[in-house]
Amino acid sequence: MPEALRVLGYNASWVGNDADGAPITGSSDEDVLGHAKRTGQVVVTSNHDMILLCAEQEESVVWLDPRGRQFKRDEQVVLVFRTAADWESLLAAATEPVCLRALRTKTEILTLDRAAHLVQQRMRVIAARKRRQAKAKPLGPHSEPD
Repeated sequence: MPEALRVLGYNASWVGNDADGAPITGSSDEDVLGHAKRTGQVVVTSNHDMILLCAEQEESVVWLDPRGRQFKRDEQVVLVFRTAADWESLLAAATEPVCLRALRTKTEILTLDRAAHLVQQRMRVIAARKRRQAKAKPLGPHSEPD
């Protein structure tokens, strides 16, 4: 996807792109954000930790927010290509770093504080769901209850 964005004239890169010195696959969020800063790019991510890091470091970010149902790869590609020009305009018009929250049908402009708050809420909900699922797992055939 970033390669195609480059063809369209966007300053785009991706983790693992050796050609422009991008961080290797598996790099820390700090390394990825550092590369984006050095190259004048904005991180596009659905990673909650990355969004919190961008908010902490006051860097604009595009949050691909599937709201509970993960984007399929083709949905993500269509979303990015359909809205990249709008994102570029919104980011250029912003007077301070912002979070563009890209939903399936619209993009919202959020302050970084608001984005961090929403992400933290979402992370708490996900953690609670995982705890409930772990408790609800059926016992194996040879297991006894505690």
